Amino acid sequence: MAAVQPTAHEASLLMGATMTVSMIGIFIGIFYLFIDIDIAIRITAAVLVGLVGIISFIRHSVFYQSDQVRMGWRQDHPEFQLEVGYANLAFGIWALVAAALNWVLVCGVMLAIYATYLLCALLLHLHEAHARDDLHIPAHRSRAMKSVVSTGFFVLALFLFAVVAFARAGVLPFVQL
Repeated sequence: MAAVQPTAHEASLLMGATMTVSMIGIFIGIFYLFIDIDIAIRITAAVLVGLVGIISFIRHSVFYQSDQVRMGWRQDHPEFQLEVGYANLAFGIWALVAAALNWVLVCGVMLAIYATYLLCALLLHLHEAHARDDLHIPAHRSRAMKSVVSTGFFVLALFLFAVVAFARAGVLPFVQL
């Protein structure tokens, strides 16, 4: 009996869940900025880093073969992809802990660290979009551009919420919330 070839189905569903959770987290975070800044910071850390990090761990590490198909990668040794998943899990767990314990400054740090981590991923996406030979194929160009735009928007949102958290914690000079 032949081995079943992995498909992108599971990873695509998890990526869709990541995008949905991200948009909900950004919306709720903005909403609560006008009601209670501390709750807004805790929610954004818990959702944008905690939940997104855990979903990303599942996609990268548990369903790594499906994720390889989704990304157009093929690796005989998926250790790097597993390591990326574990990094997402570590960020996710500590963001949830910081949010649960009302550690506003740590929430800000987690938001900033995750933003920096994903900024590096964005730079890789930009390089891939620029360097790929097959970008003359409309589907590949469209996927590369969507990846750059969505990752860029998410990184910007993470950095903005981190700045709010730092201002709230009083660690930004001349800014207090």
